[in-house]
Amino acid sequence: MKNTVREIPKIELHCHLDGSVSLAYIQAQAEEQNIAIDIDKISADAQCQSLVEYLVCFDEILKVMQTEKSLVDSVVDVVSQAHHDGIKYIELRFAPKLHLDKGLSVLEVISAAVQGAIKAEATYPVVVRLLVCGMKHHSNEENIEVFQHILEHPSLQEYVVGVDLAGGEDDNTMPEFADSITFAKAHQLNLTLHAGECGCNKNVYDAIKLGARRVGHGVSSIKDAQLLETLKTEDVLLEICPCSNLQTKAIQHISEIDIPLLKKLDVPFLINTDNRGVTQTNLVQEYLLLLDNQLLTLEDIPVINKRALKYAFVEPEIKSQLIETYFKS
Repeated sequence: MKNTVREIPKIELHCHLDGSVSLAYIQAQAEEQNIAIDIDKISADAQCQSLVEYLVCFDEILKVMQTEKSLVDSVVDVVSQAHHDGIKYIELRFAPKLHLDKGLSVLEVISAAVQGAIKAEATYPVVVRLLVCGMKHHSNEENIEVFQHILEHPSLQEYVVGVDLAGGEDDNTMPEFADSITFAKAHQLNLTLHAGECGCNKNVYDAIKLGARRVGHGVSSIKDAQLLETLKTEDVLLEICPCSNLQTKAIQHISEIDIPLLKKLDVPFLINTDNRGVTQTNLVQEYLLLLDNQLLTLEDIPVINKRALKYAFVEPEIKSQLIETYFKS
């Protein structure tokens, strides 16, 4: 079954660069840069109690992702993993302001990630695009500054195809960051927003109102019939990350990701890994978990992925090529 799932062409739209680098990458970078890393702190386990506890892992990983070379290598590393999963198109997201500890500028961080995407595409048969994240523990001014770099440097825009706001959430998150979000929309930047990861349905409603084309996680919305109808009507895709949501206690059991209901109501969604390294998962494993719990069938997988390609932020010509090559039937 594992090989069968692997061979099905897939796409991934919700994958954090820092949370997805491999153990081998972290160890190699730590040795190369002479940095002491506590391996016990780079991944979460079943005893993880919350999103807050889960996010602590990133502090350790980010120690080795503060140079241009480490950022280039990180993109190649994650795309290598994606290729092994049968992924043909991936959007990797990262927060430039988390990579400034050794003197890189925001522009240098973004440029290094773009170099990594170019190198990865030359190495693997995977189309790679990037999303730049603002952070919810940063100010609107800081997030807008990050987004501004994309606008000021058109050469980045072939690979940097959208923006996100990541981090923890409460019921007031979206209003608090409305300035960042409206700036992105006003400048026609494609927008996906983390929302509904911590039971805050208000954030999902707010994300939709603010113009998000996709919602990161949004798992709490599955229990809200009116919200599901809104997602369908507004044609907003849920970026579902099953194993991550189990670890952060966004859900208590995999059955809460009611894919049969989403299919019945025709709500757009896609299965993703979120953080391969921190969660110790891969996309094949995510689908196997859903298959084992009878939440989808093998026949569903190509249908889900082909439909989700509509919501990818890549240019239309590339979408057409991907459909023609991998998703025509």
